[in-house]
Amino acid sequence: MINIYRVMERIMAEPGQTHADESEEVSRYILERFVLVCDPEEADVDALGYLEMLYFRVKDDKRILPELRSLPRILDKLEEDLAYSREIFGERAAYILEFLEADTLRHATDKSSNEREKLILGRILCLKRKYFSESSTEEKKERKTPVEIKAYLDDYVIGQEDAKRAVSTAVYGHGKRVRHPSVRFAPDVVLLIGPSGCGKTEIMRRIREITDHPMVFTDVSSLGASQYRGRHKEDILLELYEEAGRKKSLAENGIVFMDEFDKLLLPAISERGVNIHDDVQAQLLTMLEGSEVELKCDGHSLLLDTSHILFVLAGAFQGIDEFIRADKREKSKISGHIGFTSPLVKDMDVEFVRRNINHEVLMKYGMKRELAGRISSISVLEALTEKDMLRILTEPKDSLLRRYERELRLSCDAELVFTEDALRAVAAEALKSPSGARSLQAILGRCMKEVLYRAPDMADLRRIVIDTDVITEGAEPRYITENEDAEQHKGDISL
Repeated sequence: MINIYRVMERIMAEPGQTHADESEEVSRYILERFVLVCDPEEADVDALGYLEMLYFRVKDDKRILPELRSLPRILDKLEEDLAYSREIFGERAAYILEFLEADTLRHATDKSSNEREKLILGRILCLKRKYFSESSTEEKKERKTPVEIKAYLDDYVIGQEDAKRAVSTAVYGHGKRVRHPSVRFAPDVVLLIGPSGCGKTEIMRRIREITDHPMVFTDVSSLGASQYRGRHKEDILLELYEEAGRKKSLAENGIVFMDEFDKLLLPAISERGVNIHDDVQAQLLTMLEGSEVELKCDGHSLLLDTSHILFVLAGAFQGIDEFIRADKREKSKISGHIGFTSPLVKDMDVEFVRRNINHEVLMKYGMKRELAGRISSISVLEALTEKDMLRILTEPKDSLLRRYERELRLSCDAELVFTEDALRAVAAEALKSPSGARSLQAILGRCMKEVLYRAPDMADLRRIVIDTDVITEGAEPRYITENEDAEQHKGDISL
């Protein structure tokens, strides 16, 4: 490839050669070089066609004299494309750089290495480092062990040990599947069961921070079958494709988090008397099993293979413990059994569910048999207690209180202090909310709104103290300046 223009000049010097002949010869020459250094079955025709296009862009550039046409000029054109948009050209460019590097190395071993090969190799390596250096970071991230992944989650998510272990193991296994696509692994679909605001989504948000795989979060309760109005399964994969920068290969190794999955297990009868959710489950099953799904994007169609996508399902599954009890009574043939056909709104007996949850119970709850059989890991999360809420407020590295503290330090260099009673009041109010830990942000935001507005304009401000009345009654916080005696506040807790 180093002397592609000189080779083409020799070929075109033969009598009767045309531009069409040159195009054909360029394609043949590129493919011949590719076969020398790569497996011909792995040839990416589109990428090799892109290399041919770069050849002609150099040839047609009037600013480049014929004697200066060379492989480095092709690399110049490739870099122009990458600088314009890595999303559009990145995948093909990376492929071409790998091929050119291998071909240049082979050329160097055919005869004694010279400065020209060294310069070209250096240029290729610079382009790879400049535009694709994160690939090494991605590999390091994906090679974290389950224990290392869970240790990271422990810094940000309080409790929920079972769920963190299950997700950590699944994400590690997903990395193995991506690195070894030709090896068959056992299927892995994770199901997280727990009330709203207990940490299901937060676990996955933190997972996104330690993986470079594209990840989407979607509420599937509004999904409809393809023949009905609304969102469909294709919309989820299209969102993943967009998240992957429209790179098909990246999207096919992504992670999909489906929240509110339990809502799809409840009947949803259409005007024609059809259970729409039954059809939705059937369609999601084909996606979870691994299949090629056709997507429509900007008027074009593409097939996305879901075989290596990691799916994590989540939902509250209210009343599932009653289904377990009904299942146990039925198996024990206890007389007087009363069947349950709809979930009950009540606190879940977590340990009881964790010990007895199985695929049969999921089917009685409303999950199709084939879909239930696809789930390989089930984790039950606990409802949060007041103690858990207090820990969420104070312990995580990136807790809400620490964020507010950093913000005040930057805006007015003042210290933010919450009394013990104030923290308990926040935790107690959050427990009353159906959204669980999610409500903490709204509660704190309400009392911090005025503080963030006033504090930057207050001279000599040293401390801002939030007590119980601020949380429960909407009272004013205490703004303490340097001239005030701070000894009376020794009992306060400083973050």
